[in-house]
Amino acid sequence: MVNITDYNSEIVPTWCPGCGNYVILSVLKQALAELNIPPYKTVITFDIGCAGNGADKIIANNFKVLHGRAILPAIGVKYTNPELTVIADIGDGGMYWEGAAHWIAAAQRNEDITVLVHNNQIYGLTTGQTSPTTEKNYPTKTYPTGTVDEPINPISVSIAAGASFVARGWVGDPSHLKELIKQAIQHKGFAIVDILQTCVTWNHLNTLAYYKERVYKLEDTKYDPTNKQLAYQKAEEAHTTNKVPIGVFYKADKPTIYKKYPQVLKKAGLAVKKRGLKELINNL
Repeated sequence: MVNITDYNSEIVPTWCPGCGNYVILSVLKQALAELNIPPYKTVITFDIGCAGNGADKIIANNFKVLHGRAILPAIGVKYTNPELTVIADIGDGGMYWEGAAHWIAAAQRNEDITVLVHNNQIYGLTTGQTSPTTEKNYPTKTYPTGTVDEPINPISVSIAAGASFVARGWVGDPSHLKELIKQAIQHKGFAIVDILQTCVTWNHLNTLAYYKERVYKLEDTKYDPTNKQLAYQKAEEAHTTNKVPIGVFYKADKPTIYKKYPQVLKKAGLAVKKRGLKELINNL
């Protein structure tokens, strides 16, 4: 049996006291241990930023990538060995701006990976610039008089792009977040968990107190996560009301990339070295 201590690193985290990353790191290790997935069968690709600083804080096969590029190597690893548990760990800036094209394409193709987004609604490591999820009118270093753009809606965009598992959690409820991560890892297909977290240094709007007044669980209501239209309606609540739903917004049993392109499972890309490109193309 896998124990959470198997995932413990000797490296001490250096995030700001009160940062939501501490919770996310803890529940991720708990989720993997409870699913009995050993570190040697786990690959985590870390983006740049505060979230990316977790790369040496957990024992697994970790890969630090360029900003906004964590999804692509995760996909490559999964193609090479589909038996591995592959997780892309990204901040809201790297995911929803720099890496937006990869996000959309991976969701559309239903790549069989799990994506955890540390959404603190600000660029934290670069000291407080507006991110794609910063609330309109909130003052930042890039918009001192208030952000002028409407924030992107990660839930509705993920559903529209084709993701087959779309969820939102928050760091104020670690047990609930852990269960969402476990479901995402077990899901066959593109699974994204948008995690609302605090940035105690640069975001003084979206605090724990802010979310405590607004958050509610979808599963506590008569909610059907297989109803796509209802999922869109709930996805808009956080942007149009004072309510912030968390939980599984949408899940569907859809063909993964391996069903649509069975050549991937045959490790066609790796076969180039053995048989040559011309023969490979003829056999596809």
